[in-house]
Amino acid sequence: MDWSAYFRDFWGSILKRKFNMIAVTIFVATYFALTPSWKSFIGVVLFLFTYSSVYYYNDLIDYKSDKKRAYMPSEKLLRHEKATEKDYVHLLAWVPVAGLLSTYLYSPLLAVVAALAILVNHARTVVKNLFVREVLLAVVEFLNFEGFWVALYGSLIPWLAVPIFAAYSSAYALSHALYKLRSKPLLWAVRQWWVWVLAGVLFVSAVFSIPLAAESTAHFIALIVFTALYVLAVGVQAARYANNVEAGMEKIFKAHDVALVIGTVMLMLIGAAIVYANIPIEPLPVQPPAQMTVVLSSIDRYQNEILHFML
Repeated sequence: MDWSAYFRDFWGSILKRKFNMIAVTIFVATYFALTPSWKSFIGVVLFLFTYSSVYYYNDLIDYKSDKKRAYMPSEKLLRHEKATEKDYVHLLAWVPVAGLLSTYLYSPLLAVVAALAILVNHARTVVKNLFVREVLLAVVEFLNFEGFWVALYGSLIPWLAVPIFAAYSSAYALSHALYKLRSKPLLWAVRQWWVWVLAGVLFVSAVFSIPLAAESTAHFIALIVFTALYVLAVGVQAARYANNVEAGMEKIFKAHDVALVIGTVMLMLIGAAIVYANIPIEPLPVQPPAQMTVVLSSIDRYQNEILHFML
C-alpha cells in the first residue's frame, strides 16, 4: 500500500466530495437556526470512516473494468497500482466493523443510518437493471445527507428539509444515469421511461422544497446560485465533448471539482454570515400552498414519535 497516495488521493477525494454535502447540510440547517458544535464533527469523522468501506468494495468489484479505461481519477488506487487487492480486502474486513462499533458508541441512530447506507450501496453493486441502480444511488446519496445531519444535530432531517436533500440526490442520480448512457444518442436516452421517472422525482422534490425555500430569500438565492454555478461549469465542458465524452473526462472532472469547491465555500460564507452577522432573513414574496407544509409537518411528527419509541 502506498500510504501517501492513500491519504492524499483516496481520502483527499472522499473529503473533497463529502465536504460539499456537509456544507449543504450545515447551510440548510441554518433555516432552522441550528449550528453544529465542535463535538459533532467527531460524529462526521466516524460516519465518513465507516462509510469509506463502500469504496474498497466498489473498487474491488470494478477493478477489471477500470483497468480497461483510459482515464481514471487518482483516488482509484487499485487502477493506478498504488494498492493491491489484498490491501483492499483487509481494509474491507475491518473498517466496517470498527467503524460501526465506534459510531454506535457515539450515536446508535448514526450507526443505523451508516449501516443502511453501506447495505444499500452493496445492494446497488449486484443489481443489473440500470433504473434500479440509479434509484438506489439516489437513496445512498440521501442516506449520506441523513448521516451528516444525525452526526451534526443528533436527529433525523426535519421533513420540511427532506425535499431539498431528495432533489439534490435525485438530480445526482439523473445526471449519473445520463453519464452511463453517454454512448447512446441523447434522443434515445430521454425516451427511456425510467429517465422520466427520475426527472419526475426531481420535479416533485423541487416543488415540495418550496415551503422551506420560501422562508428566506438569502438562503433561496444562495442555493440557486450554487446550483447554477455547478450546472454551468460542468455543462460547458460536457457540451464541448458531447461527441467524445471519454476524451474530455479529465477536464469535466476538473470543472466538477472547481465548481463544487467554489460553490461550497460560498455556501459556508453565506451560512456563517446568516448565523453570526445576523443577515436579515426575509421570506420570498410568495405564499406556498399551506397543505404542503401541513403534510410535511405531520410526517415529521410521526417520525419523531417513532424515533422516541425506538430509542
